[in-house]
Parts: sequence; C-alpha cells; structure tokens
Amino acid sequence: MKSSANVICYLALGIFLFAVQLYALGISPGQNRLMFWSHLLLLGVVLFHLGMNLFDRGPSFADASIVVFEITFLILAPALQLAYNAKVLVNTQPFDDTYALQSNLIFVLFIVCYLLARHLLPPALRRVASQSSSSLTIRYAALVPVLAICAVGAVSAFNFARQLQAGDLDGIDVTPLDMVRAKLLFFLIVPVFILIVSYRPRRIGPIWVAFALFVLALLLVCENPLTEKRNALGPIYLTLLALAFRPWLRSAPRVFWSIFVLSGLFFPFSELFTNSRIDKWPIALSTVTSFMEEHFASTTYDAWANTDTIVEMVSKGGVYAGKQLAGSLLFFVPHTVWPDKPLASAIVVGEYLTQNYGMWFLNLSAPLPAEGYLDFAWFGVIAYGALLGYFSRCVDSLAESELPLRRALGCYLSFYTVFLLRGSLMVAVAYVVPVLVAFQLVSLLLTSRERRESLPRTPLYGDVGTRE
Repeated sequence: MKSSANVICYLALGIFLFAVQLYALGISPGQNRLMFWSHLLLLGVVLFHLGMNLFDRGPSFADASIVVFEITFLILAPALQLAYNAKVLVNTQPFDDTYALQSNLIFVLFIVCYLLARHLLPPALRRVASQSSSSLTIRYAALVPVLAICAVGAVSAFNFARQLQAGDLDGIDVTPLDMVRAKLLFFLIVPVFILIVSYRPRRIGPIWVAFALFVLALLLVCENPLTEKRNALGPIYLTLLALAFRPWLRSAPRVFWSIFVLSGLFFPFSELFTNSRIDKWPIALSTVTSFMEEHFASTTYDAWANTDTIVEMVSKGGVYAGKQLAGSLLFFVPHTVWPDKPLASAIVVGEYLTQNYGMWFLNLSAPLPAEGYLDFAWFGVIAYGALLGYFSRCVDSLAESELPLRRALGCYLSFYTVFLLRGSLMVAVAYVVPVLVAFQLVSLLLTSRERRESLPRTPLYGDVGTRE
C-alpha cells in the first residue's frame, strides 16, 4: 500500500475510533474526569501501536492480530457497550469509575510493556540458511495411514456435531485429556493438507486435484463451527488464507487491513452459525441483521468488562499468587489427581458474577493482562506484556521460515494470539498444545530430506533458530 494511502487510512480509522469514544463517553452520565482521560489515554496508546504496525518496514501477522484485538475488544466494544447501558456492564456487573479507571491503566501498562519488549529485545530466533524447503520431500508411504487416521477423525467429528445438535452430549463429563485427544484427532488434517498443497507436483493433473479436494473435504468436516470453538477455528482458516495470498501480503498495511476486515466478518458469522441449530437453516436475513446490531454489545466482547470484575475481585480478596498460572501450565492434570486444581480464570470470574450480580452462565473470558493482575498484581501485567512481546518475535521468525510447516505454524500462532489475549489462559494453553503436537507429528512422519547423508533431517522445532 502506498504511503499516502496508508496515512489516510490510518487517520481515518483514528478519527473514527476517537469519535466513537467521545460519543460513548459523552452520553454516559456520572463518569469522573480521571476515568474519561483514562479512556482517551488507552485510545492514544492503541493508536500509537497501530501506527508502529502500519509504518513498520515488514509485516507481522502476530503484531497485526494484537492491534486488531486492542481495537475491537478494548476500544470499540467497551464504547458501544457503555453507550448501550452506562450503568451495568455487559457481564451484569454495575459500572464503577474506580474499577474502570484501573482496568484502563492495566491495559495501557500491558501494551507499553509489550511494545518495549517487542522492539527493544534482540531478535528471538533467526532462520538457518541451510534449511530449505527444496531439500524436503513427502513420505508417501506414511501418508496413507496418516490420512486413514484423519478419515477416522472426520467420522468422529461428524458424529460429534450430530450428537451436539441433537443434545445427546448434555451432562457428559469431558476431562482435559479427552479434550486434548479430540482436538489432536480433529486438527491433524490441517498440517497434512498444508503439506500436501505445499509439495504439489509441478504439473497438476486431475488426479492430484481430486486428491487435494478429498483432503480439503476432510478438513472442512473436522474443523467447522459445529465441532470447534469459533476463537480456535478462526486461526485455522485465516492461516490457510494467509498462505494462499502470501505473495500479496508483503506489506504491513495489507496484513493489518486484511486481518481487520476478516476478523470483523468471520467471527460474527461463525458465532451466528454456532448458535443456530441445523434445523433452523437457512438463517433468515432479519436474524442476521439483528444479530450484527447486538454483536458488539454481547458477552463475546466482555474482555474489558471482565477486567473490571477481576480488579474488583483482587481489591476484595487479594491476588492469587500464581495459582491460576500453575493451573494453566498443568491443565492436563485431572482433578482426581489434583483435588485443589484451580478452575480456568474465566470460570472463576463467571462464578463470582453469578454469586454477586446474577450472571446466568460461566462461558466468559479472562484477558491475558487481567490474568497477570489476578495472579501477581501490577508485576503480572508487566511480565505478561513483556512475555507476549518476546513471543510475538518468535512467532514472526517462524512465519518468515522457508519451510512450509514452520511458516504455517507461525501464521497459526499469530492469529491464535487473539484467543490467547481474550483468555482464559488455561483454555488457550489447552487448545494450543494439541496443535503443536500435530505439527510436530506431521513433520516427523511425513517429511524427510532428499539427501539424508549430507542434510540430516530435523524435526519441526529441532533447530528453528539460534540466539542472536
């Protein structure tokens, strides 16, 4: 995108967000001046981050995804929610100036620490020049049994979706290990499809096209709004689009605007299909229109409101001293082994709201900055922001790799940062581990070096890079 058009688009979006913020704050009575300026400070920091992303020398899918999260979840959604109801937040908690002010400062500090870590720390990883995709080949002998496993996963996904729509899964207790196994089985087809397309023959014939379409059909059966959470589903198809249009996505503005537009369309429509039973399809146009009008005022965008709740929880009960982080890292340990294992932070927030303010369900969010504050107060906000900055640099290095699977993983993790930021952390970690395992398994089982004696084969994460 040309620099003049880039500047115009940046200014237009900035003016729009500023106008929305002024409108929402202007019609919200009873707010003190400090809270007003904290909203504008948060907006200023987000616009500064947006400018750094748009005018960067190279694109970053991870950084662009984080900016999109900040704009939609921290600026647009809270403003529209306050304009809709200035007395009660979207999560049923009464609005409080003090908690709102502190929530804004938490996000400001988190973004500043993220930017400092991202731009001041040395490069996390660098590519190894000798590792070229041209030296890799597919092990077709191993492809058949792997595809057979993927077909089993597709059948399981189809049965799961059918039982879910029929309500046959109500009351079934699913353990974390059950979820990991199902996630791995359903997701395995994604890196397999990417590998097959990446190493397509130079002359593509009808047989290969039919084979690729068959694999794509398995992918669509395994990964769709009926079998997967929309926040985990988005990174899959955004990754496929990013890989397909990689030659065009060579500039930072193109990457940001593509993610911004796709996120604004994909997530609302995926939620619409998720919440509509099959027997109600096709969905009426009036239903779509009313859904889009209420979308940003729903609990889908409750990140800012739940941060207010976590601030209130800490002010009344103190910090959790790493309890939630331990549960996230050890998510796979069942409660039968660890009776005092903590629940996901989003469920903790939901239970608190249910007990105190009449919230009616627990499927909420717990943003990453709020997770840090819940566990370690302000130090946790600083640490989590810095770690996210370092993580984004690592993901950028993967996304720039010449090896298709590493590049695909880098794209996936870039888009997955939105899920990570929205939280809760335990759910985000539990969902990403099977993804990492699936990519590693496909790399180990289906790829090999053409010259094994001179180029020893390395797994996906074996030597992604070395420290600078």
